[in-house]
Amino acid sequence: MDMEPLDLLFEDLAHPNPYIQNQAFTAMVRDWPQQALPRLLGLLAQPDISLRRASVRGIGAFGAAALLPLADLLQASTDSTIRASCVKAYAQVASNKPGIQFPEAAMQAIEEALSDPSPVVAVAAVMALGQVGQQALPLLLNVVNGDNPAQAVAAVNALAQIDDPAVVQSLRDLQQQPQVDRYVLESLESALSRMSDLRARQPQSR
Repeated sequence: MDMEPLDLLFEDLAHPNPYIQNQAFTAMVRDWPQQALPRLLGLLAQPDISLRRASVRGIGAFGAAALLPLADLLQASTDSTIRASCVKAYAQVASNKPGIQFPEAAMQAIEEALSDPSPVVAVAAVMALGQVGQQALPLLLNVVNGDNPAQAVAAVNALAQIDDPAVVQSLRDLQQQPQVDRYVLESLESALSRMSDLRARQPQSR
């Protein structure tokens, strides 16, 4: 019996070649968006790590259409693997669509993930916010000021990737806070040094 075209694409998604995976989820977005996205979300529970990663990348290709379904799944699931995959898919969407505006429900879901009992989910949420960019600045600054040094260090590194003059000033202000953890302070100094070097290498506008 011949397989349906969408089933064939999902077979290709499981192929070890990333190019074939890309071709598969690009076709899903183009030709089968309503049918493919729920199936990809269902694969986030996959024990096969490579297929789960391919599904995360596939969901990221759907852009804005994936944001609210991911929020629903992230908040409804009790499985830390699924929650971590949802957060990583958010990072993929933001990476694929720079400047995309995340709806309030999606930002709330990521904010809740910051205090997830699984440290993998919590740190992945910080990294996703770094990809979101300027819209995530308040949340990232809250994390840096929080009481979780590992998350705070991740937040500093995420902030350092956001091209916004306000970030530099915020990180400098944080350096002056007496309650800042020593490891976070070292991260702040390193991040500011990297940002200064990067600006120095950029061509000056005339």
